[in-house]
Amino acid sequence: MMQRPIYDHASSQKPQRQATLQAANLTDLYWLVRVVEAGSFSAAAQRTGMAKSNLSRRIIQLEKRLDVQLLIRKPRALHLTPIGSRIYRHALDMLGAAEAVERAVRNANGVPSGPVHLSAPTVLSEWLYHCLRSFKTRYPTIEFCLTAADGEVDLATNGLDLALSLCSVPSDSTELVARALARLEMVIVGSSETLNRLGQPQLLDDVDDLNLLTLASVDQLLPWMLANKKRELHKAALCARDWQSLLNGARAGLGLACVPLHSCISDLRAGHLHRACPEEHPQARVLYMLTNPYRSITPTTRALVEHLRDELLIRPLAGISAVMDDNS
Repeated sequence: MMQRPIYDHASSQKPQRQATLQAANLTDLYWLVRVVEAGSFSAAAQRTGMAKSNLSRRIIQLEKRLDVQLLIRKPRALHLTPIGSRIYRHALDMLGAAEAVERAVRNANGVPSGPVHLSAPTVLSEWLYHCLRSFKTRYPTIEFCLTAADGEVDLATNGLDLALSLCSVPSDSTELVARALARLEMVIVGSSETLNRLGQPQLLDDVDDLNLLTLASVDQLLPWMLANKKRELHKAALCARDWQSLLNGARAGLGLACVPLHSCISDLRAGHLHRACPEEHPQARVLYMLTNPYRSITPTTRALVEHLRDELLIRPLAGISAVMDDNS
């Protein structure tokens, strides 16, 4: 008599249990990334819409399944343990792979759509809004979420896809990718009243610090960058964190400002502002685009960047020239 085959039901269930655990780990690793990015369970709850208690429970369950401690929990902050840091980096890779799948689908569809979160200097708003309008005309389902900012910003913290910056930026790192987008001609300008008061100066050496407007960091005045030197300032008529404030100060007659030519071209043509110190040659500024490396650049964001470059190439503007970058 033929014996019936014996099945190991426990063995047959192992792959199913393993698949279930892996699915749970993948889900909870996603929430781990969001908690670490936010810096706390409370901040992550606000950003994601998931209850703080649920987020905490998911991370605890993940730690139990992996049998390791991932986070050091303190009243005011969270810190990754050494093994937590390694697992977090792997989680970023997995999240990047998942987003690559989404990008592949969007690429297959071939039409940029959805929200684009970006920041840009206010002083370039006239040019930028024109570009956004023409991009929106081409892709009607695009949604712009714009934040005004001149310098480097924390892309992850602010949920940005792209930042346009006129400030010097660091080289590519694990946290930031910088690509040159355009070169801006800078000019020294002042009102008629200011120039008459200063005696129509030809050189900056003829102008006291208290008649100059300049950018400032948290604790110091930033120098004026010229083609072959820089003018250090120990005091200023006005210091500000953004170029638009310097331009407004020059319009108001507070002193001389060094600003992008494109931002004040209409003022120069109308006679509201005039070029000053003609023997000085300000150093050109580079407009950078900043992106998150692990997320890469979404197809919609890449399409917007290409559109900005195309606009500069097809419709040249006074004081702005495109910078071609094959790596962008």
